[in-house]
Amino acid sequence: MSYRKIFSVVNEHTVSTVTARYAIALAAESKAELVLYASHDEKCSEIVLRNTDRHLEHLLTAASVLEISVTRITEIGNTRKMLPKRVKADKADLVLYPLTPDERYGAGLQRHTVHHLLKTISSDLVIIRAISMAKPHPGHILVPLGKVISDMGHRLMFITELALSFHSQVTLFHLPAAHEEKAAPDEITRFRTELQKKHVTVLERSGRGELGKAITVEAITRRNDLIVLGASERGVLRRLFIGNPAGDVMHHPPCNTILFRAAP
Repeated sequence: MSYRKIFSVVNEHTVSTVTARYAIALAAESKAELVLYASHDEKCSEIVLRNTDRHLEHLLTAASVLEISVTRITEIGNTRKMLPKRVKADKADLVLYPLTPDERYGAGLQRHTVHHLLKTISSDLVIIRAISMAKPHPGHILVPLGKVISDMGHRLMFITELALSFHSQVTLFHLPAAHEEKAAPDEITRFRTELQKKHVTVLERSGRGELGKAITVEAITRRNDLIVLGASERGVLRRLFIGNPAGDVMHHPPCNTILFRAAP
C-alpha cells in the first residue's frame, strides 16, 4: 500500500520549499500524484505573492524533471479554512505542512493554524519544522516510539516510504521506565520487523531521563538529520502537569523534525 495523492503546502517562507522537497521524494517513491498548494488572503502583499509564486515555479520544475504527476493549486482565502475542504474534495491521503517561523506546535493557547489543521485535516498529516535548508535529504532518521504504538499501519507506511525515498537508515528509539529492562517492547520489535521486510536498514537504541531531552541528545550524539515524532495524544491537563515532549522537541529541534498524525 502506498500514497496516491500528496498535498504539500507552499508559502512565501523558504522552509516550505524544504517541506515540498520531502513531498517530491515521497511522490517519486510511491508514484503518487503531487499537489503543490498555496492559499493567501485577498489583501496580502505583492512581496508575499511574488515569493510564493517563485517557490511554486521552482518546485513545479523540480517535480516535472522527475516525471511526477504534479498539479499547482492557488486559492484566495485562509489556509486553515481552505485546505481541509480541498484535501477532502480531492481525496488526498497525505498532507505536508511547514511550520512558519512564528508558529509553535504545542503552544499554550493552541490557536495557531497548525492546531486547527490537526483537528480538521481528514488525511494523514505531516507537520515539519525545518531548521536546515542545506540538507533536505536525510541519511539517518530517528524515530522515537512508545511502548504502545498507535495507528501502527499508517505510521509504518509513512516511515517506510520516507526511508526508501532517501535510502535512509532508521533508528527506533525508546525510553524504558526505570524499573524496566532495556529490551525493546513487543510492538517496537514488530515495527522493526515490518520495516526490515521492506528492506529498510533499522537500528534500535534506548535512553534514559526526560523524553524530550533524551531525543535531542540522541539526535545530536548520533548525528541524525531528521526526527519523526508521533502527535501527542495527551489531553490539555496531562500536557499541563506532565508536559508535551513532542512540542518541546518541535519548538527547539536539533535538526529537521517531523510530527506525524495519522488520519482520524
